[in-house]
Amino acid sequence: MSGLRVLKELAAASALVVAACVASILVTVFLVRVPGLQSPQSGNAGQAFGAAAGVTSMIVLVFMVRTFHQQRQETQMQRELLDAQLNEVMSQSEYARINNECAQRMAEAAVREQHQALLSAAIDDPALAAVWPGWGPDISEEKRKQFLYANLIISFHYMAYTVNYTSTDEVEASMFLLFRSDIIREFWERSRESRMMGTATGGAMWKFYEMAELAYQRRRVDGP
Repeated sequence: MSGLRVLKELAAASALVVAACVASILVTVFLVRVPGLQSPQSGNAGQAFGAAAGVTSMIVLVFMVRTFHQQRQETQMQRELLDAQLNEVMSQSEYARINNECAQRMAEAAVREQHQALLSAAIDDPALAAVWPGWGPDISEEKRKQFLYANLIISFHYMAYTVNYTSTDEVEASMFLLFRSDIIREFWERSRESRMMGTATGGAMWKFYEMAELAYQRRRVDGP
């Protein structure tokens, strides 16, 4: 629609230029044929043509300036409209990203909740605890329950970290304190192989385990 309007304005400008040229020629012919303008005191036909051409040029210049000003305003309005549309698209994209993150966190929380329910059931029922892979033939039934509970404790700290409830420094400090427990340290050491094999590198869980491992090594050096 704006392009059609520009074409109309250019056509109007061209028509005005043609009309002004024709008018200039007619005025010049008229001035030349007036007997009183042929004397040296009144000037000659060239002066008359120059005067008419000057007036015509001024009219055309004013019209062209007006046309270019309108085009500039339309261009500015189009640019503002495009900026508004771009901002709207970016806002929708950000909204979709936030919704996706929320949905993913809710799904992760549901998985962790189910995992904790499975561990709790194993703690309460020795028959269910026997279904889980053991930590060695020398682990008693009591120690098995303690290891399952230690797993719940570590899972809780991991969940707090993934929801940004605790920072990296707080995770290291908390795990360093937890590893004062002989049972948690033993569980951490015996579950190392399965933990390393079952955790994808580069993810949030891997990073949590790295921080916990640093806290574990510090505790081994400092002692309980």
